[in-house]
Amino acid sequence: MENSRSATAFLFDVDNTLLDNDRVIADLESEVGADRAQHYWRIFEQLRTELGCADYLGALQRYRDAYPLDPAQPPDCWGRDGSVAQIR
Repeated sequence: MENSRSATAFLFDVDNTLLDNDRVIADLESEVGADRAQHYWRIFEQLRTELGCADYLGALQRYRDAYPLDPAQPPDCWGRDGSVAQIR
């Protein structure tokens, strides 16, 4: 029996399927304000161009580099008592 490889590839589009983009935008603006939210989305689009895909976490990491002491962003998701913070 010959080994043959399939030339079939499956690509999935999950834009606004697994993540409610409108909710993310609204939550971000309510937490950090419109100007900083726009800065996040500029970072996000720059990263999307660099990588060729959406990277919300990578954009957040770059945003945190720009605003390291932003009180709206806790240093991590762990509470002082060791519990994990609730994500809205």
